[in-house]
Amino acid sequence: MKTNLELYKTFYYVAKNKNITQAANELMISQPAVSKSIKTLERDLDTILFNRNKDGVTLTNAGEMLFNKIRRAMELIVSAEEDLSSLNNMESGTINIGAGNTIMQRYLMPYIKEFHELYPNINVIVHTVVTPELIKRAQLGLVDIVFTHLPNDIPNNFKIYKIKKLHDIFVVNKDSEYKDKVIKKNDLKTLPLVLLPFEASNRKNFNKFCVANNIVINPLMEIGNDLIIEDCVQGGLGVGLVVREYVQNQLDNKELFELKTNFKLEDKDLVCLVESNRTNNVIINNFINLLK
Repeated sequence: MKTNLELYKTFYYVAKNKNITQAANELMISQPAVSKSIKTLERDLDTILFNRNKDGVTLTNAGEMLFNKIRRAMELIVSAEEDLSSLNNMESGTINIGAGNTIMQRYLMPYIKEFHELYPNINVIVHTVVTPELIKRAQLGLVDIVFTHLPNDIPNNFKIYKIKKLHDIFVVNKDSEYKDKVIKKNDLKTLPLVLLPFEASNRKNFNKFCVANNIVINPLMEIGNDLIIEDCVQGGLGVGLVVREYVQNQLDNKELFELKTNFKLEDKDLVCLVESNRTNNVIINNFINLLK
């Protein structure tokens, strides 16, 4: 590029204001300096960019074409500067948070509420779809932080922040015939299980356990929402696989009862994911620090 970028900046402000004096005021430089910059740019490009008149300036056809290109670049630069300023001060901005319904309702909502109280000018947008879709949106820049469970398939370009350990358990209601029994591995083949769909990230540990122990299950129901699973179990429809930490209140209130087993399902981690090139984002880091 043979032309100084400052000349394009001056051109942008003159074209935007259609007046050299107003452009000079915005740029906080003298009017002669602005006029000289425009003449230098026209000479470098060998093109007349403005028509001068007593009321100011108007763009020539060539100037109009250049302005349409330069305007986008300048607006992006100005927007970036404003974003940096707001990020540093937490005075404005947006955070897009992605999580499944259960994580959102059973874990995140109190933190989102607290974050809003601390930073009322930060706009919080919530995305509640499945993890693979959330990761795609994060890669497109549409989601800033994704909450999910490990083990899971996470692309290499994401930094993983571990939040807390979670434990899968089987639950029934107070009238269940299984309530006081000790469940063995082979019992899983005949239990009326109410599970998430096979491909759900929150079911992967259980799938892995069944394969490792050569257990073929025949679920009574597969439901795409943990909260509905809890409702089904409370209604006496079967044995639900849920996360203990998410149903602790129902266990304490004796709305659900944890089955005893002679085996243990593998623990899993609740994590949040941030693309590696966004780990310095102040708003994202303030939200993660709140969780800690």
